[in-house]
Amino acid sequence: MTVDHRAKQELHFWDSIAINIGIVIGVGIFRVPSEVAKYIHSELLILAAWALGGVFTLLGVLCYAELSSRLPKTGGTYIYLRESFGKTVGFLFAWTDFAILRTASIAALAYIFSDYLGTLVPFSAGYSKAVAIIVIGIFTIINIAGLHWAAGVQRWLTFLKVLSVLVMTGLIFGFARSQSMPLVGAGPAAGETTTPLFKFAAAMIPVLWVYGGWHESTFLAGEFRDTKRALPISLIVGVLAVAVLYLVINAAYLQVLTPHELAQSDAVASETFGRRFGNAGQVIVTVAILISACGALNSTILTGARIPYAVAKDVPRLNRFSNVSERFGTPHASLLLIAMWSIALVVWGSFEQLLFFSGFAFWLFLSLVGLSVFRIRQETQGCEHFSMLGYPVVPVLFAIGCCCLCLVTIQHSPHQALVGTILILMGLPLYGLLRK
Repeated sequence: MTVDHRAKQELHFWDSIAINIGIVIGVGIFRVPSEVAKYIHSELLILAAWALGGVFTLLGVLCYAELSSRLPKTGGTYIYLRESFGKTVGFLFAWTDFAILRTASIAALAYIFSDYLGTLVPFSAGYSKAVAIIVIGIFTIINIAGLHWAAGVQRWLTFLKVLSVLVMTGLIFGFARSQSMPLVGAGPAAGETTTPLFKFAAAMIPVLWVYGGWHESTFLAGEFRDTKRALPISLIVGVLAVAVLYLVINAAYLQVLTPHELAQSDAVASETFGRRFGNAGQVIVTVAILISACGALNSTILTGARIPYAVAKDVPRLNRFSNVSERFGTPHASLLLIAMWSIALVVWGSFEQLLFFSGFAFWLFLSLVGLSVFRIRQETQGCEHFSMLGYPVVPVLFAIGCCCLCLVTIQHSPHQALVGTILILMGLPLYGLLRK
């Protein structure tokens, strides 16, 4: 039996940190540093790029911290865009998140889990999709079973994830670069850039992609016990912790590999551990990636289902997705919707193309969120809530930074930007049909 009411308020400070770290530290940090080194060839500048990524992410976190405190409702970005720019813009974000950003990410994470599991427990390549579908199903069931179950699993996965990263970096620092050996073969050439500044800007795209997910717990704002204080502070603490971990991890890589070697490696963590620990090192990295994939997968499903849940409250034809299970207190219909589309993408094998076109859309909507701070702050004056330091400079810098990343994407990958725009605009006729 289902009823249409608010989900239970069961989450607290540590749940928010576990969710955000669980999503942010996914599998990217084990591979993406090589992409950064293809543009930047200085150790100091590589670390500077990761530090700058943390600073820029903190600007966004401050915006979301204030917005989640002023509008403590389930739905996060959808709510902020709806209140600032209208229901149409809010729906376009929700459509893009559902059709492109989130479900493709879930499918990719499930596939990555399946691929790496196959290196530990060999199975036929024909079963890869089946394993990916099963793991999506398992985490969907956990989320349907109750918020306390999903949050509890997330806390443990995040703990194991951080522990594995710390163990890995500690082991890497245990031996010096002098023990490294040149890699065989040449890596791909750096992007077709003309100036060092543009190269650095292009390198920031993969850096910020690895930082992605820092705002995810705000989608659950209506389910936190103390949204006005605990959630904003946890967002800030979480991103600072991630930034420190990323700097330590990259410093560890650079203890073993030169920037040139880093750029040539397709699997940085595996290459590093393989040199020092052989097959045992490969197993350590594989286990860490499996844990990271599971943590990111659970968090992405947990937070993503809250967007169709929030949209359904505004669109009568989608009303069934606003239902909350009377027994479990979770938006089970929205969870099943996310799971079914993610599984469909696994079956079709089309998620990689969708992820390829998602960058432009992501930064476009985040730039609007930065601007929404001004409107929402004006409309919620006189209430007790979190207020960021550095207003109005912080939201302006964040919005400008997101717009610059959109422009870099257009110049560096115009085809991606064009297709991304088309995919966003496909939501307009859909919204028109649903409103009739």
